[in-house]
Amino acid sequence: MLDIDLHENDYPVLDLLKPNLELDRRNDGFWVKDAIRKTWLKLTPEEWVRQHAIFWLIEKAGFPAGLLSIERAFSAQSLKRADILGFGRTGNALLLVECKAAYELIDAETARQALQYNAKINAQFVWLTNGLSHRVLSIAKDGQSIQEPILPSFDQMISR
Repeated sequence: MLDIDLHENDYPVLDLLKPNLELDRRNDGFWVKDAIRKTWLKLTPEEWVRQHAIFWLIEKAGFPAGLLSIERAFSAQSLKRADILGFGRTGNALLLVECKAAYELIDAETARQALQYNAKINAQFVWLTNGLSHRVLSIAKDGQSIQEPILPSFDQMISR
């Protein structure tokens, strides 16, 4: 990891575990090596949150890295993408994560967007995060969303 002084406004300290990110400074700004996709990405404020969320899912929630998919399109024709999708061991969609930049609100519009995406994915859990504020929803069999106090661990998710 390079010792890079990131601008605090764009890349604030988040309410998630601090990942050991591989960073690079280029002419057009900062870049980060995505641990899942194994590729370099422009470090936007949203990508900052997404990389923290990925690290948190693996290290804190115990999600196997091989069961995470990043910026996955809903279909071959779709321009819409899920920030993070987590799958169960049988390949079923288990978790949809919607990441926003730290300065964006996690509000009813964010929830509406994520639930609209989830109507195509059918994940059992939805996590909305800007790295500072978090909202977790579980989706009942009848399609109703239920607010959860915290995001369950991977093992808790697959046992429900």
